[in-house]
Amino acid sequence: MKTLLSGELPPPGTVLAPDVALCDECSRIDTKPEDLSFIEFKRPHQVLADEGTCLLAQGLLCMGPATRAGCGALCVEGNMPCTGCFGPTSRVHDQGAKFLSAIASMIGADDPEAIDKVLDTIPDPVGTFYRYSLPASSLRRRKTTALEA
Repeated sequence: MKTLLSGELPPPGTVLAPDVALCDECSRIDTKPEDLSFIEFKRPHQVLADEGTCLLAQGLLCMGPATRAGCGALCVEGNMPCTGCFGPTSRVHDQGAKFLSAIASMIGADDPEAIDKVLDTIPDPVGTFYRYSLPASSLRRRKTTALEA
């Protein structure tokens, strides 16, 4: 705050938030198992979430692992999964892809049919994973060739 009042503004593009995942400031971090495994994802209206347990551990799609900390985990403190509004950390180039990768590693199935069944429980993957970051995503990006340049 003193920096802003003194007139010494940070460079454009500076993010005034910690450069760690939201899980690091979540009050439920101690209840997040080391190895998560899902056979189904649930939507918030389908369950009565336990207020003291990691929402991911309860099968809810919480974007905390792919979202920058600094908001005080307000969604989670309100017993709702993080939606990713604080954006990714500086080490993440595509927030939706980061979360999709995290989710894919947590699917508790081996055969393609069972994996599809688990993924079918995510009603709107693009809307969920890219709610705030679709314009900056790598989806539908083309690599230009030397002939096009």
